[in-house]
Amino acid sequence: MRIPLWSRLRLAPRIILVIVGGLLAVKAVDKAMPLLIRPPEIMFFDHDWLLDNLRDIRDRSVTVPAVERAVMLQDLPVRRWLDIALLNTQPDFPNTAREGAFGELHQQIADTLGLAPQDVLLRADDLDDPEYSPRPLVIILPELPTVMTDVLDDRRSNMLSSDLRIAFRIGPAEWLLITPHGDGQETVRMIRNMLLPLFAVVMIGLLSIWVARGIVRPLDDLAAAAEKLGRDRELSLVGDFNAPELRAIGHSFNEMQLRLKQFVDDRLQMIAAISHDLRTPLTRLRLFAEYVPDQDQRRQVLSDINDMEAMVSATLTYASNRLKDEAYSAVDLGSLLISLCDTAADAGCRVVYDGPDHAGLTCRPVAIRRAFANLIDNGCKFGSEVQVTLRDRPDAIVITVTDDGPGIPAAQREEAFRPFTRLETSRNRETGGTGLGLTITRDVIMAHGGTIQLDDAPSGGLLATVTLPKTR
Repeated sequence: MRIPLWSRLRLAPRIILVIVGGLLAVKAVDKAMPLLIRPPEIMFFDHDWLLDNLRDIRDRSVTVPAVERAVMLQDLPVRRWLDIALLNTQPDFPNTAREGAFGELHQQIADTLGLAPQDVLLRADDLDDPEYSPRPLVIILPELPTVMTDVLDDRRSNMLSSDLRIAFRIGPAEWLLITPHGDGQETVRMIRNMLLPLFAVVMIGLLSIWVARGIVRPLDDLAAAAEKLGRDRELSLVGDFNAPELRAIGHSFNEMQLRLKQFVDDRLQMIAAISHDLRTPLTRLRLFAEYVPDQDQRRQVLSDINDMEAMVSATLTYASNRLKDEAYSAVDLGSLLISLCDTAADAGCRVVYDGPDHAGLTCRPVAIRRAFANLIDNGCKFGSEVQVTLRDRPDAIVITVTDDGPGIPAAQREEAFRPFTRLETSRNRETGGTGLGLTITRDVIMAHGGTIQLDDAPSGGLLATVTLPKTR
C-alpha cells in the first residue's frame, strides 16, 4: 500500500509547509482584495490651487446670510474635489500639522484666510502603506511637473496624507470642515483592514491546530495505552501514526508492551504454578497432622497449614488476575460497606459505618468487595476500632477507612503496596497476612479508574482514602 506523501514527511518539513502555506494564503487573499474592493482614490492637489479655493470658500461663506450658506456651498464647482460641511462647534480632531511641510501649509492657510493659527485646524495622517487607506489619498504638490517616485520619496516638499481634514472658523461658533471628496467605500475599506489581520490569525491558527492535533493525538494514544497497561496489565497496542518519528515511537512502544507483558506473564505463571502445586502437599500435611498425638502440637501444625493455604490462595488470586476478568454491574456501595462492617463486627471487631445507606456505582462487585474487605480486615488486625466513612459526591464516591493502630510511616507507605511486602514495625507474624492485601486492593481500585491514598489518621493510626469516579 502506497503511503501518501504527507505521511512520509517528517515533523519539521510539515511545520515549515504549514507556515509557508498560511503566509501564501494570507498573501493571496490580500492580493485578491483589490478585485473585490476598489482601492482608495489618489487626488493630486496643487498647493496654490488649494489655497485659492479655501480663500474663495471662506469669502463666499461670510458674505451670504447664514440661512443661505448651506445652499451656496452645495453649488460650488469645487465640490467635485472637496466636501464642505458646516459645523456649529469646533471640530474634535487635533491639529497634527505642527512641523515640516504640513506645518508650513497650516501657517500659509491661516495667512491666506486672514485668521489666527488657533482658528485653523489641519489634520494630515501619514500612512506607511497607502494602499490600505480607507479614505482617498491626497498629495499636495508645491510645483509641477514632478515624478511620482519623487512624490513618495520626498515627504518634506511633497505632502501625502491618508486622512486630510482642514477646518477654519467663519464666525463666533461656526466652522467649515473641508475634506477630500470620498467615493462612499470608506466603511468597506475599514472593515477590510480589520478582517485581513483577523483572517491571517485565523488561517495560521487553524493550520497550527491541525498540525498540533496530528502531533498531540498520537501522544494522547500513547499516554492512554501506557495508563491502561499499568492499570489492567493488558496490552493496548497503538496504531500506525502518520509521521515517521511518531510511527517509530509507536512501534517501539508496542514492542516494549509485548516484552513487558511476556516478562510479567512468565513470572506470574511461575508463581501461580508453584502456588497451585503446593496445594497437594498441604493437603497431605493436613491429613498427617491429624495423627499427631500431642494436641498442642497438632493445633500448631494445623495453624501453620492454614496460614500457608491462605498465602497460596491469595497468591493465586493475585497471579491469576481473576478479579479483573469480572464483568461490570450496578452495585449499591453503601449496602456493601454496611454488610462488610457487620461481618467484621460479628467477628469481634469494633467497626462503625458513617454514610448513606445507599450509593450506586457501576463496578466489579466481587473485586470491590474484596478490596474493601482487605482494608477493613487490616484495620481490625492492627487496631481496636475501625471507622468507615462514605461520601457520595456528584462525580465520585469517596470512602475512608480509619483505624487506631500504629499506622504506617510516611516513607514506607508506597512500599506497603508492593507484593509480598510486610512492614515489620506494624505487620508482624502474629497478625498474619501474606503481604498481598494492599497490593490487590490498589490493583482493583486503579482498574476502576480510582485512587487510594494512605495518610495519618487525625487521632492516630492509619487513614486509607479511596476515590472511585462514577464515570469511567
